[in-house]
Amino acid sequence: MRKQWSLTTVYGNYLIFWLIWLVVQGYLKGIQTQYTTGMANDLINVVVKAVIWISLGLFWFSRTQNQLWLSKKKLYNSRFPIEFWLALVIFIGYLFMSMWIRHHGFYITTHPFTKEGGNFLSVTLAAGLIEELVFRGFFCNFLLTKYDMLTAIMIQALLFQAIHFPIYWAEGLSLMGWVANVATVLPLGIIFGWIFYRSRNLWPSTILHCVWDTAIFLFV
Repeated sequence: MRKQWSLTTVYGNYLIFWLIWLVVQGYLKGIQTQYTTGMANDLINVVVKAVIWISLGLFWFSRTQNQLWLSKKKLYNSRFPIEFWLALVIFIGYLFMSMWIRHHGFYITTHPFTKEGGNFLSVTLAAGLIEELVFRGFFCNFLLTKYDMLTAIMIQALLFQAIHFPIYWAEGLSLMGWVANVATVLPLGIIFGWIFYRSRNLWPSTILHCVWDTAIFLFV
């Protein structure tokens, strides 16, 4: 019989994952600064993230398949509760107002494939799909069997926030940049975790994640 994973094992795997991502971000930044631009950067980001995150995610699923709150086979289904639709409306309304206030009217970036190093695909699709699979699909899913709902959602949101720190470091963000990002990413992690809990379905949080990132990238 396969040995059950403890919380210590899960947190230890997360720490290894975090360190791998820290090293990868440093190397990626160096490569992309010196050798690649635009779509090449984008494709490298997507492929590297997919290989590392999905490989680790599938390994974690295989080792904990009988310990998850929601089985891997049931992660993607057709349950879309009212909370998801309300959150979607609030997201769209907030993002629309942010765009209007910042640009004094309707705005869309004219160079989506070169903006921020050409991260169109990695920001608008890959981030939502891959990050939700790992953080809500695995971490939140596992933690919900070990803690009460509120504690599990808060812990997975903190883990989700922490995995962004290597990116902030690689990008050389200022202190205010770190504060602004934490003030956005941490609440989003809580919302995505709560939506996953309420829907028992990974699609709602994935859709919200993609909508947020896409709107910020293209319109805000």
